[in-house]
Amino acid sequence: MRPALEHRNKIVRWSLAGVLAADLILLGVNWNMSRSPHVQPGDINRLAMVEKSYRADNARLERFRAELPADEKQWDDFFNTHFQPAGQGYSAISEDLGKLSRSSGLQSDTITFRQHDPDARGLMELEISTAVEGDYDSLVKFLDKLEHSDNFYVLDGLTLSSNTGGGKLRLNLQLRTYFRTI
Repeated sequence: MRPALEHRNKIVRWSLAGVLAADLILLGVNWNMSRSPHVQPGDINRLAMVEKSYRADNARLERFRAELPADEKQWDDFFNTHFQPAGQGYSAISEDLGKLSRSSGLQSDTITFRQHDPDARGLMELEISTAVEGDYDSLVKFLDKLEHSDNFYVLDGLTLSSNTGGGKLRLNLQLRTYFRTI
């Protein structure tokens, strides 16, 4: 009976050794998992929202990329239609402002220009100062014609003063326009 008891003890010892080895392995796995970062449920939701935002941004950028050739064509058309070439721009602007003031029934004053260096797109900014004189209705017509001119003007400022001698109004204008250099 002794060999059977020894055999049973051997089986129990090996079983205990196996359970102990499994415990040590599980202890190591547990320790390794406790060292790794944990992701909280709120973090997962936040990351999902960030991913959704990135996907929406990417979709907008793809739409922008698809529309870019049409936008570039519109820019080129606007650029060539509304901006005078730098070589002939001064005389064209002077002629346009003179024509607008005459057709509105105004007397125009001298026109002064201040030129800036061209930017990377080939646009040269030009500041324009001038004055026109006439009655109120003529000034309104002039401003309307200036707004609808084929040339591109940005009205930076205007001042209105009255001439006490003849009942006329004087409108001082500060404008900007651009010339194309390329």
